[in-house]
Amino acid sequence: MLYYKEYITAASLIGVWKIEETREELLSALSHHNWIDNIQSIKSESRVLEILSARLLIKELAGEEKQVYYNPSGKPYLTDKSFHISVSHTRKFVAVAINKEKPIGLDIEQISDKIRRVQSRVIGKGEYIDKNNELVHLLLHWSAKEAMFKFLDADSIDFREHLFVGNFIPVQKGIFEASEYRTGSGHQFKAYYKVEPDFVMVCLEEQN
Repeated sequence: MLYYKEYITAASLIGVWKIEETREELLSALSHHNWIDNIQSIKSESRVLEILSARLLIKELAGEEKQVYYNPSGKPYLTDKSFHISVSHTRKFVAVAINKEKPIGLDIEQISDKIRRVQSRVIGKGEYIDKNNELVHLLLHWSAKEAMFKFLDADSIDFREHLFVGNFIPVQKGIFEASEYRTGSGHQFKAYYKVEPDFVMVCLEEQN
């Protein structure tokens, strides 16, 4: 079911789908089954539900069904090029962001302690973590860097050395700045985040 939908800027629309339906229920809401016939070869049922939920969410955000292809690195794009898109999923949830004007990056992460096991590979020198809300802040850093990774679609990205999250105090919903030092472009981002009981989510776009 549609869990959340919001314009975070005039051009960027994001949505979250909570996966509660069966495969049959999701398929019944889609018309172009030939666009998703590849699911027949996927053994993981949870992965099939994620794909179908993402297609329904894209339909909800774009106003019509869209055919999705993937580039060699696995980054999704719409065949009609009507929107830039970014897709992410975590346990029981799928998130999609669309923007007519420019590329975006999106990531959703389940609330869990898993980040603590990898934080030494994620959090760089000079990055601030609020000790009063440490777990959520770590997850937002991780989510922001995953979103930048998707945006850049480049090889050999080191989350500590190449991606930087600016200082901020996490609340339920807000904005922070981020940047990358992997490409020659040196992209600067404005990141929009949301904290829910089950997940955190970050969607970013390049600053003008």
